[in-house]
Amino acid sequence: MNAEAAMASRAAVASLLVAVAVSAASLLQTPKYEASAQVRVDQGQGDQQTYVTESGEEIQTLFPKGARLQAIILTLAHFIDSQPVAQEAIQRLGLRMEPAELLDNLTAEQVENTSFIRISYKDTDPVQAKQIVNTAGEVFSELITERSRTLRATVYEEARVPDTPISPKPLRNGLFTLVAGLALSVGLMAWRGVLRR
Repeated sequence: MNAEAAMASRAAVASLLVAVAVSAASLLQTPKYEASAQVRVDQGQGDQQTYVTESGEEIQTLFPKGARLQAIILTLAHFIDSQPVAQEAIQRLGLRMEPAELLDNLTAEQVENTSFIRISYKDTDPVQAKQIVNTAGEVFSELITERSRTLRATVYEEARVPDTPISPKPLRNGLFTLVAGLALSVGLMAWRGVLRR
């Protein structure tokens, strides 16, 4: 076996060992689960929308039709990921966590070109992930319905307990590492061959 073949063989074995180590390390990580719910925002009676703050101050007048309603729903999606929603959800569930911790794992996004907002929560406990996302959806729906004169929000689809974790992905991580290692090895071998010419 010549020196280049031996080096290629060592590089392949090293890539395989690193891939196995990455897969094993992924297996040792605590699994995270994601639960998702959907909230539907509907236009109520009337043409004019005035948003009212907790103090009763009117801050914006909108006309929620068509594209404007879509823009409002997009804005409302950001409201889910807020301190008031997090604090109320924590209080209702009796959780021992700070709002910032809840918000770090909570996401909300408008389902494109619809009146639906998808809310997701990631947690190491699949049951708690479901409870938190459903409660956040309820809190958000109540706040919007209370504060808006012409919009109402309802939990359209509650989250279920997720049965498979979203992370870690040991097989994917191992295969990605193996492919990257082999590609790097081939690249180094080619580069070394160019230098020798």
